[in-house]
Amino acid sequence: MITLNGEKELTRIHDWADIQARPDFDGQLDPNAHELEAIIGSYALRDKIPCGLSNCRTLHGRGYLVATKDGRTTNIGKDCGRVYFGVDFETMLSQFTRDIAAKEHRERLWSFSFRLDEINASVARMRKGGAGAPGADWVHKKTRPLLLLNAGCPAPIVRRVVQLLRTGGDEVMGVREATREEIEREEAMSGRAVKRPHYVEAVVGRVEHLDALRSENDLREILIVDLETNLKAFAGLDIDNLSPSQLSHWSKWCGGVELSLERAGEAIRMGRALLTPENLAPLATLVSEPAEVAQFEAYLAGLGTT
Repeated sequence: MITLNGEKELTRIHDWADIQARPDFDGQLDPNAHELEAIIGSYALRDKIPCGLSNCRTLHGRGYLVATKDGRTTNIGKDCGRVYFGVDFETMLSQFTRDIAAKEHRERLWSFSFRLDEINASVARMRKGGAGAPGADWVHKKTRPLLLLNAGCPAPIVRRVVQLLRTGGDEVMGVREATREEIEREEAMSGRAVKRPHYVEAVVGRVEHLDALRSENDLREILIVDLETNLKAFAGLDIDNLSPSQLSHWSKWCGGVELSLERAGEAIRMGRALLTPENLAPLATLVSEPAEVAQFEAYLAGLGTT
């Protein structure tokens, strides 16, 4: 690929023969007879080509197109540029690199700008849901009670959910009456009689898809704080007059939008799978107070409404 740095935009050329056909191209330039004016392009080719300096001619696959003050152009490698043109080449290379980066960033931003309506529509669909399936807003609203005290779920359940997230587990432990076999085994191991009824702690169930509750899957942060806020800000940008730092910032952000949409989609799917009465039922064993039992039953019942 050959990239030429034009005044307003980049031009990409695929065939080296097109460069050689330019009337100002000199493939045998004497560096001692010409003064460097600017670096006007770069190339990375599959087949190696000779250096355009008459006293070098080393074969290489990567290099730069340069222009001289008397109107000629040729191709040189980075080493030749430093050897024959010294500090001037280094200075021009730095400027060329900045120019290319700015133009590439601008290209990405303009390309992205034509997709704004499409991306905004995708965010709106994700938030709302469709075809009978709840969206991100519902998932976010219904997951908060599992993470926050006094938000709709009993405190023992919230504490256990937070503990499971911290440990990475999914098992819900509860206390139940021991079976006869378990009592006999306990008596055999301890060598003494066990008082009846005897209770043991055991796994009463598993809650799957708890990753939906992790901070990196917070749908409000992904879709509203990041995407909606920045999409609105992007729509007001004057792309052609952004500073290099602004171009870099927005180019990087645009490059991550698709990944953010994918993350949001996966978080919605996980959230829907988490938020079913059947999946969360094991947590009910953690509460026994009538008020807490009623509160959790009301929460589970509310999962059927959008």
